[in-house]
Amino acid sequence: MLDRSLLLPALDDLLRDNPTWLDEAVTTAEASRILGLPACTLATWRSRGGGPPFLKLGGRAVRYQRRGLFEWLISRQRINTADRGDDHG
Repeated sequence: MLDRSLLLPALDDLLRDNPTWLDEAVTTAEASRILGLPACTLATWRSRGGGPPFLKLGGRAVRYQRRGLFEWLISRQRINTADRGDDHG
């Protein structure tokens, strides 16, 4: 079994070394990596709704705050497949 502690630093360690890390804005490509979803899915959700919150900077620049991505992920947690959650989505 793979020991994940060898691969990723603990969130507490990241925040101790860089307290604003969660609030930094990341590109769509980075958001895609964080969420494990294709970038085209994020683009579709931006136009149709239903995805994580994003920042629109200028005409075409899009960014996501890490905190918003993680909060969105947590909001998608379910107990079982019948659990639709509070947002019914």
